[in-house]
Parts: sequence; C-alpha cells; structure tokens
Amino acid sequence: MNEQTPSMMKPALIAGAAFGVAAAIPLLNMLNCLCCSLIIGCGLLAAFLQSKQHEEVGLPFKAGDGALVGLVSGLVYGVVSGVLSAIIQLAFGMGNFNEVIQGIESSGADIDPATLEQITSFMESSGPAVLALIGIFFAILFGAIFATLGGLIGGALFKKEGTPPPTMATPPPPAPLV
Repeated sequence: MNEQTPSMMKPALIAGAAFGVAAAIPLLNMLNCLCCSLIIGCGLLAAFLQSKQHEEVGLPFKAGDGALVGLVSGLVYGVVSGVLSAIIQLAFGMGNFNEVIQGIESSGADIDPATLEQITSFMESSGPAVLALIGIFFAILFGAIFATLGGLIGGALFKKEGTPPPTMATPPPPAPLV
C-alpha cells in the first residue's frame, strides 16, 4: 500500500479546464447565473476525482482535502475561463463598448451624465485589453471562492475513511518448559 498522498494537480486540472471551457462558451456560461453553479461544480468534480485517488491508495479523504483541491481547480477555472472569454469577446466583437453605452442610455436608468461620461472615457481610453484583464482577475477571484465552496461540499459528500494499516500479528507467548 502506498502511503504517499496523491497529487491534487490532475483532478484540479481536469475539473478546472473542463468547467473553464464550459464557462467561456456563450449561453452555456449563463449557468453561472444559477448561484455560480459551474464554478461550484468545478470544485465538486475536483473533490470527487481526488477522493477516488485517495480511495485507490487507501488514505482517508476529508472535507478539508476537498476544499484544497477545489481551490486549486478554481484557480485553473479562472485562468481558463477568463482567457477564453476574452479571446471569444475580442474575436467576435462582443466587446463593442459603444453598444454598451447606448444600452445603458436607452434602458431608462437614471444615471448622472457625468458618471456616464466617465464610464465612456474609461472604456475608450483603456481599450479591450484592460477590460479583458479585469475580467480574468474576477474570473480567478470568483473561481477561487466558489470552487473552494464546491470542493468543501464535495469533501463532505465523498468523505472516506482510510483503510486501517495492517496490524502485525503478535506470536503467542512461548509455552512454559516443563
């Protein structure tokens, strides 16, 4: 039996990449509007995969182990979804800021004209690259928070007790000499 703790990188990379790609796909990313379900699912899957690795080597798997692998998978999720979302937005022109400003103006929201002017000037001066970096930052931040929560839930759901180490049978005491 191998007593070495399995690496959490494989489950974290699998879960983070899979859910990060899903979160970057337009329309499918709307699932995150349901209580960040994609991000929590990322941590949950990572915890499940990690618990299977622990089970294979006979080690216990606790909620804290799930939270840790969830955190790492959330960081992977944030990088993957943030970068892919930025690429998709830049490639397909979804970052047209004039349309955003027109949408705000036509929504009937009571926004101070000076504030609207500041938003417009920031968007025009910073360009899409700065906004993409801000998006990546928030994807990593929310990925870390909510995937850790998903990993904690997964750790509680998939909690396993380790197999006890084999005990050495003690030989019976020697028979008395007569």
